[in-house]
Amino acid sequence: MNTVHMPAGSGSLRDPGPHPRPLVPHAPPPAPCRLAAAGTCPVADLCRNIKNGGRQPFPGGVIDRRPIHRGQSLYRAGDACFNLYQLYAGSMKLRITNCTGMEQIVSFPMAGALLGLDGIETGKYVCTAVALEDSLVCVLPFSDLVACSRADVMAILQLNRAIAQETNHCRRLLIVLASMNSEERIASFLLDISERMAASGYSAREFVLKMTREDIALHLGMKLETVSRVLTRLQLAHILDVRRRHLSIRNPEALSRLGASQ
Repeated sequence: MNTVHMPAGSGSLRDPGPHPRPLVPHAPPPAPCRLAAAGTCPVADLCRNIKNGGRQPFPGGVIDRRPIHRGQSLYRAGDACFNLYQLYAGSMKLRITNCTGMEQIVSFPMAGALLGLDGIETGKYVCTAVALEDSLVCVLPFSDLVACSRADVMAILQLNRAIAQETNHCRRLLIVLASMNSEERIASFLLDISERMAASGYSAREFVLKMTREDIALHLGMKLETVSRVLTRLQLAHILDVRRRHLSIRNPEALSRLGASQ
């Protein structure tokens, strides 16, 4: 995915009307952004200057917010990219399908992630974004992002930083798929989840996996049975404690050594 440069006239892309498949028929009115208020919103510079219907910029970080129910698609591969989305609360999975029908789950974004970057290059989303739980997204019209970025250097730097983070994530996933065995892949995956949970203010050692084991298998290039066997082995080794989707890391040092190949 390429870094964004904003040429003159690139802000002309407009959504011609309502989405043909309305995601939520009765969205709640916008509410003040708790992330912006706490100074922890990773895309504050992107949304603070967006104009709503020609009116003044959103006051106090108030922006258009949309609920997405569990199992519902935020956008689908092939849809026109009119918006980017900040995941305000909840979690998603980004799924890509090739021409033969083979699926790969690219990532599992958590709250704070910027979604829709895969649609910038061609103007159409490459992935399908599906909610793993009831979630909430902030809608960032791409044409308005372009317009406000012309006058706000920090906004465009923040967008480029988000694209770079997405690119680096894909590079790390390539390393995992190319050079790690089954146990190392699972360990690396769980360490990534642990680090992201800690960065969001939650426990790094005890959390609930929102994705299914089949999702994990599609993400790590493994069979479902292999994922289950590896988790069982790690539990027998007293590294993890797994109860359905509730996971406790009992020996983080051993898990880190196992996933250190990355």
